[in-house]
Amino acid sequence: MPWTKLPPTSTRLDRRLFGYVAAALVPLAALAFLFSYSDHLRRAAEEPSQFIDYARLIGQSSAKIMARTEGYAAALAARPESAFRDCIALFEEVHQELRPSIELSVSAGDRPLCSVALRRNVPVLKQQGSGQNRSDSVLPVSRSNKATGIRVEIGLTPEALLSAPIAATVSSDIGFALLDEDGKIIASHTVDIQEKEAFLEFVRGLDLESHPNQAFFEKDGNWLIAAVTLPGANFRVLTGTRPTERLLEPWLSIAKALLPPLILLAVVFVVLRFGIQRFLLRYLRHIYVTFRRYGSGETSARVGPLEKAPPEINILGLTFDMMADQIDHRTHDLEASLAEQQRLTRELHHRIKNTLQMIASLLAMQRRDAPLPHEQAVLRVALERVLSISAAYRISYATNEGTGVAVEALVREVVETLREPAMVSRNAVRIHVDGDSETTIDLDRAIPLSFILAELLPHRFDRLQPGEAIDIHIGGGKSILIRISGGDADEAVLDEADGNTMLRSRLVRAYLGQLAATCVNEDMVTRLEIPNP
Repeated sequence: MPWTKLPPTSTRLDRRLFGYVAAALVPLAALAFLFSYSDHLRRAAEEPSQFIDYARLIGQSSAKIMARTEGYAAALAARPESAFRDCIALFEEVHQELRPSIELSVSAGDRPLCSVALRRNVPVLKQQGSGQNRSDSVLPVSRSNKATGIRVEIGLTPEALLSAPIAATVSSDIGFALLDEDGKIIASHTVDIQEKEAFLEFVRGLDLESHPNQAFFEKDGNWLIAAVTLPGANFRVLTGTRPTERLLEPWLSIAKALLPPLILLAVVFVVLRFGIQRFLLRYLRHIYVTFRRYGSGETSARVGPLEKAPPEINILGLTFDMMADQIDHRTHDLEASLAEQQRLTRELHHRIKNTLQMIASLLAMQRRDAPLPHEQAVLRVALERVLSISAAYRISYATNEGTGVAVEALVREVVETLREPAMVSRNAVRIHVDGDSETTIDLDRAIPLSFILAELLPHRFDRLQPGEAIDIHIGGGKSILIRISGGDADEAVLDEADGNTMLRSRLVRAYLGQLAATCVNEDMVTRLEIPNP
């Protein structure tokens, strides 16, 4: 294994240990290969005897069928002659117990009592004295009883003796053949139909006379054959199979020889890896996860004590916890300072709001006491400007931070404060919000906006005809768009500033420049656009 594929956390000592273990396993692998190859040779020498033993088991399963048939024939021979009057019923009884039976013959001395054969799955009485020769497809099994003088012969299908091995090897490549005493094949079976002719041809070419009634083993390049004689009969059962491919045997031996050393090497590597994981990596992973949690905003994350960790890892975790605690204390101090600053700012705004409200009340009283209309008009202008500033501070004070002002709330508050001096009903002013209704503006920009509205709206209020209404549309987004329609627009308030321009126009131009805003009158509609960075 290349050293570059080792875990990056492995030390040089771990790598040397890994190399020493691998070098020590090389002679062990060679020794395992020798043992595996010798075992391969032993199994090759034992193969004939093992295959003959397997063939004997196959022969025993076939002999059990004949023994069962002989026992049933002996039981029938012990019955009296009267039991054989109904031959058809007797054969059906026999066939029910012995499915492979196809013929039944019962005689008492030279006198036949019953003779039945199965033809097309229907029992038929055989003609007495017809002289018919027995078919080669029938295997006779007979028993006689000296006491009753009755002889019973049951004919079986030759394939019946192969039924048990066929059922046991239905999915294998093993073939079977049943031979009579003359070596003639009377039944055979192979799973693969194409292999049947090759198997039978090989069986016909065997020299059975050189092995009379003996188990033997034959092998050539195509087949392995073992034959056994059925006990108490002159029949032989041959078992054959194709020899397995031996080309891979050496490689399998090498694989088996190398497998234990490789497993041992893997175990050593796993133990080494587990040691690194147990004593190093899991603590580093815990510290890394804590760093990630702290970096994602979970400031309460701490490594905690690592008592079982190496001293260097424990010191690293304690150092991080000390640093996080100091940052936490510093953050708490900054948050407390910021909260105090916000409280002072809100208190300042509250006092400014109260002061402006006091000034507005004084101006309102002085306006009511002024005897001349001209004096009342001047005091009204001053009152409207003070009320507009006060409206901005009231809205700002109503928020939590005290620095941001909602544009919609500011416009509604300014309209409400300017409506009362102009004696305009609430229904005469309609405010519509288009788009984002949560648009806010800084207090430093809210005050100039209030001043501009204080200069634009009173003129329209004064010239509002009965039944008319003023519509104010507010649009949010990257820029704040306010459109005012209804009443009569004051063109003079937007004149270019020069030495002869009245104060209102100069104030509006100054506030527009402070806000970097534009204000134009288009068809009696005032359009005010303010960038909102």
